[in-house]
Amino acid sequence: MSRKLLVLLALALIVVIVAYWVWGREFDWSLFLSSLKTVKGGWLAASIAATMGTYWFRAVRWQVLLAPLKAIRVPSLFAITVIGFSAIFMLGRAAELARPIWLSRREKVALTGSVATIVVERFLDLIMLILAFGVALLTADVPGSPLVALLKRAALIIAAVAAAALISLFILRSNAAWVVGKIPFRRVASWMDSFLQGLSFLQNGKSLALVFLQSVGLWILIALQFWFMLLGMNFSLSAASATLVMVGAGIGSIAQIPAIGGGFQAGYIICMTAFFQVPKEQAVATSLVAAFLSFVPTIAISFLFMAAQGFSLRELKSSLK
Repeated sequence: MSRKLLVLLALALIVVIVAYWVWGREFDWSLFLSSLKTVKGGWLAASIAATMGTYWFRAVRWQVLLAPLKAIRVPSLFAITVIGFSAIFMLGRAAELARPIWLSRREKVALTGSVATIVVERFLDLIMLILAFGVALLTADVPGSPLVALLKRAALIIAAVAAAALISLFILRSNAAWVVGKIPFRRVASWMDSFLQGLSFLQNGKSLALVFLQSVGLWILIALQFWFMLLGMNFSLSAASATLVMVGAGIGSIAQIPAIGGGFQAGYIICMTAFFQVPKEQAVATSLVAAFLSFVPTIAISFLFMAAQGFSLRELKSSLK
């Protein structure tokens, strides 16, 4: 038995022990197990298909962001995107650099310029996530509570910070020559110049508007993917309510344990129990299904892409060191 499998089994045992210690006899294990058995395959298949659609949307948007650096075909960017996100699921947030590193090697794009497009992409996603959260809070049937009020204030603060950061990048790109000229170290100046080249699309109003429209479409599809998944797990929640749970799980995923998870499930469970009074057993069981559907299909397809391109997980790990 491999060391990794032993670690996973040990962690699973710890989860069972902790659940029993926290809830004891109050935890209905029969409800937990029945929640795993009554899923609807059709809706779950639609959710997986929508997940793949979100990666295609990301690839199309990334093509626009990269256009000032190099014209790259969407299928190539799609493969890199799937592999990049699977790297994050397996290796943690440090693997955010997997996409620009692999793009740099395969398409000969300057690494710093590629990283700049990922930075912009993440700010756009953060803004869209907060907008989705705000719309969900306004339209979902959620009882008022101190938690809801706290989340609303946090969302406003995060949205303001993300918007300010994006504006700062725009100002930085508009004054690129001046900024680079003020850097006394040649190598650092070269890196900064390459990074700012990756922000060139910010000066093109048409490209900027297109990227924002693509981001809106992307996050509508992400919300639909999560809604399909909840429908497949027998939850009769509205699309707005599903979006609220999606945002909570998304925020939790920032604290993922590589290859295991944890943050995603915690955010999901908190939202389902606090907002919609879902029994804790059902919330815990379906959080495992949600995590599986969100991560495993992506990882499986990424291995197919890596095999087709003669690329291994070991090479992916070593490229991040």
